[in-house]
Amino acid sequence: MITSFGMNNNKLVPLGDSLERIQEAIWIDLFQPTHEEESEVERRVGLDVPTREEMQEIELSSRLYEEGGAAFMTASILSHTDSDDVVISPITFIVHGNKLITVRYEDPRTFGAFTARGQRVGIACPSAGGIAVGLLEASVERLADVLERTAHELELLSKEIFRPGDSASVKADAKQAPKRKTSVRATDFQRVLVGVGRKGDLVSNVRDSLITIRRLCTFFLTAMTDKKASKDVIARVKTLARDVESLSDHATFQSQKVNFLLDATLGMLNIEQNAIIKIFSVAAVVFLPPTLLASIYGMNFKFMPELDWPVGYPFAIGLMILSAILPYLFFKRRGWL
Repeated sequence: MITSFGMNNNKLVPLGDSLERIQEAIWIDLFQPTHEEESEVERRVGLDVPTREEMQEIELSSRLYEEGGAAFMTASILSHTDSDDVVISPITFIVHGNKLITVRYEDPRTFGAFTARGQRVGIACPSAGGIAVGLLEASVERLADVLERTAHELELLSKEIFRPGDSASVKADAKQAPKRKTSVRATDFQRVLVGVGRKGDLVSNVRDSLITIRRLCTFFLTAMTDKKASKDVIARVKTLARDVESLSDHATFQSQKVNFLLDATLGMLNIEQNAIIKIFSVAAVVFLPPTLLASIYGMNFKFMPELDWPVGYPFAIGLMILSAILPYLFFKRRGWL
């Protein structure tokens, strides 16, 4: 699909989905273009529009280059960022004179928001470079929102791991009955582990996107300086590069926190497993003396004095009970239970 926009009083004006008014267009947006649409744009603009396979290549020479007087810049942008199931896809920005051509196969919310704002409020720098910077700024702002949301959710997961009983209901019960031992439900560490892993994938995608945008900003700044673009565009690119650098540091910190929470969750799981194994071990030791006594009195020997005792059976039962209680009290006193 092809959508083109013109400029009127610094505001974006839709020119329709055809290329009949391409000379008036300042921004041509190709969304999931067909081969025929790519060929038509190439014929009218005189540029070789990269294919989807070319956009997905990771070499810098395939993502950032100049050809025919135009600057080709590809960055990985996140889509569907309202949830953890984000989609990272390449988007190419082509600045050719006073025309911007974008090629994309996903629909990030930032494009629609930027278009609506450009039609309603206007563009700060009404040029191809200014629109490209505006789209990149909107994408970076969205990444910042994702990191902010992820940081809050990681904090909740951290509290659930290290302070599972720190809830309002438990505190209220503790105030009403301070002498009564409050029963706190054990944390579902399997669910927590899945949650931390999903946040790790999300932060990894954000970092990948920021890395590509940072490289794009460096190339974009050089290209705009060589083309003697307006000072406002160059200043905004520099500011964008600093913002991306700051967000990259924050994403790195969150990645380290994700690794810490993963290790902590696995450690808690090991502690729970060790506690269960300890209970079975103690139970085995507690029931070992009664089992030994029962085995002794279950022997089929002819001469066993206790068999003729009137209190022999109660004596054996009491001895087994006592042999079970004494190890239990010993373990309890040592703090092993």
